[in-house]
Amino acid sequence: MSEARDLVVGLWKAMEARDWSEVERVLAPTFRAEFPQSKERFDRAGFLTLNREYPGDWHIRLISIVDGSDCIVTEIEVDIDGRTDRAVSFFHIQEGKIVALREYWPEPFAVPEWRKELALKEPSTEQLELSVRRD
Repeated sequence: MSEARDLVVGLWKAMEARDWSEVERVLAPTFRAEFPQSKERFDRAGFLTLNREYPGDWHIRLISIVDGSDCIVTEIEVDIDGRTDRAVSFFHIQEGKIVALREYWPEPFAVPEWRKELALKEPSTEQLELSVRRD
C-alpha cells in the first residue's frame, strides 16, 4: 500500500461523507480534472462545486484500485436515484496531493447476441487490488 493509494481512498471516503474541506485538502491548488467523454475540464474550485452541488442522494462504493505509485486508477460504483453508474478514474499524485484526474463514465450496454453464451454466468463479487511495480 502506498501513500498515494491511501490519499485516493481517503478522497473517495471524504466525497461519500460530503467532507468538502477534506476533499479540498487532498487536491493540489493547481488540480485539474478532465472528463474526456464530455470534453469538460475543471480546476479545483470547479470540481468541488460540481460535486458539492451534484443533484440527488448519491453514494460511492470503491470496487477496485490499481496502485502505480504516483498514478492510481480506481473503479467506483455510484448509486443514485435508483440506478448504479460506474466511473474509472486516473489520478496523478505529486508531493502528497492529487494534481490531476482523468475520469470516464461508461454507459452500460446489452451483450451482443454473438457472445451471449461465452461469458461466465455468475456475477463477480471480487474486489480487485493491483500494485504496479516500476523498476
